[in-house]
Amino acid sequence: MAHHKQFPRNIAVLDQVFEFVNRYLSDQGISGEAAYSVDLAVEEIFTNLVKYNRGGNDIDIELECENAVLTVKLRDHDVDRFDITEVAAVDTTLPLSERKPGGLGLHMVRQAMDEIEYSYIDRTSTITMRKHLEK
Repeated sequence: MAHHKQFPRNIAVLDQVFEFVNRYLSDQGISGEAAYSVDLAVEEIFTNLVKYNRGGNDIDIELECENAVLTVKLRDHDVDRFDITEVAAVDTTLPLSERKPGGLGLHMVRQAMDEIEYSYIDRTSTITMRKHLEK
């Protein structure tokens, strides 16, 4: 069964976001590295939605764990399209002096989660991330 909650588009509610996510993870018996990865990914994506999307609506977060796969969806309504899966990967082998600023947050999300998908329908962006759990 999926758990869903809406959050105001505001960085100040991150503690409430973490509380919602961590309560669900705890109820599902998910801890350790998997929980840390999910926290990191949700924080980065939620923060990016607040900072870069100009919608005025709340951001929906949905969590569901089924068959040892945790699915996290973040939905942002009445916003322009921005597909995070199309953002070029960061070349972490380059010296710092040769790197362009930005992109490390999405790089960390890609490392933390096993799958990331994006959809955009009727001005609603949905970012779906999955973490495969060891059972």
